[in-house]
This record gives sequence, structure tokens and C-alpha cells, in this order.
Amino acid sequence: MQQNKKNSKAYVIAFIAVGLVVALYSLIFPMYRWQHYLIAAGIAVLVGWVVFIMAQGLDTSKEAPVQQPIPKTGDSAVDSLVEKGQEMLAEIRKENDLIPDPELTAQMNQLDKVANQIFHTVAEQPAKAPQIRRFMDYYLPTTLKMLTSYRKMDERQVSGQNAQETRAQIREAMATVLKAFDKQLDALYQDEMLDISTDIDVMETMLRQDGLIDTGVKNGKM
Repeated sequence: MQQNKKNSKAYVIAFIAVGLVVALYSLIFPMYRWQHYLIAAGIAVLVGWVVFIMAQGLDTSKEAPVQQPIPKTGDSAVDSLVEKGQEMLAEIRKENDLIPDPELTAQMNQLDKVANQIFHTVAEQPAKAPQIRRFMDYYLPTTLKMLTSYRKMDERQVSGQNAQETRAQIREAMATVLKAFDKQLDALYQDEMLDISTDIDVMETMLRQDGLIDTGVKNGKM
């Protein structure tokens, strides 16, 4: 019903806009040929359509990207860990949807993205599961707890200096948590990055030994 009312209001506003455009055009430009009426009608329809869309309240926001499902590992303990983490992320999304704070929402969207990358990494490499134990047991549930507290203060319209300071502290804490999540993800790839660096060093050494790259030594001098 609300959508129907919204559309009806938009039609009325658009109709008024069309009439105003035609009236304004007739005052500025001559209207004694059929081409003039055609041009006026074209302009009026275009303006009316734009006004109609604006009156409806054009939603330019992008929907959150659909998260790729995390595959099962076959290890019940790891699968349970990842499932629990996904449930907490779902709760965080629900709390985030109820908080009209663009800054906090942007932080939570990024946090959700990083956390999902962490779970995907663990699902792909179950041996890394112990590395996210504290992330699961403390950091993620504490994030949810802080977000819930923020949402409750907004719903109850709690005001005053203490409430404002608490909100500011939560926003600052979320920024810190987001950095910590990034570091957690980076730590999960530390071994791979070390292996790649080692492989590069070995390859460069072999290439120099085979004379396939410049060693930096020419005529016995550096």
C-alpha cells in the first residue's frame, strides 16, 4: 500500500511538471507549427519522467554483494567453527541494518567482507583453523556485543554526554577492530608469502648461476 501511495503521488507530481513545462515553453518559444508542439511534448515527457523517478525516491544504493557459499571441509570441528562464525556475521549484519549511521555501516560492511575472506581461507586450508581461535572466541562476539549496545542506545534514544561519548568510543573501537581483522587475514597468508619470497630468491640465484640474468659483476668489478 505504501508503494502504491508513493507511485500515485509521483504520478501527480510528474503530471504537474509536464503542465508547467508546456506552459513555460509556450511563453518562451512560438507555438504556431506542429513541430513546435512536438518539441514541447518531447521536452515535457522527458522532464515528467525524470520528475516521476525523483518523486518515487530513486534508490541509487547498491545491494550488498551476495556472499559466496563457504564449502564444507569434511572436518566437523572446522566446519562447525566456520558455521558459528557465519552465524555471528549474520547477527552483525542484522544489527548493522538497524543502525542509521553511515560511518559505522561502512565499517561493518568492510568488516563483513574481511571476515568472510578469513572463513573462506580457513575452509580452503583447515589446518589454519587454530589461528583464528581468539578471533572466534573473543573478537567477533565482542564486535557483535558493541554493535548491539550501539543499536539499543539509538532505539531507546539515549542522549546526554555519556551516551555520545560511548557512541564515539564504539565507532573508534570498530575502526581498530577492522584493522585487526585485516591483520588476521594477512597472518593467515604469512606462510604462503614467505614460501613465495623463498622461491623467488632461489630462482634468482639459479638464474645468476646459469648466466641468464645480470649478476652485477662486470670485468671483475662491481
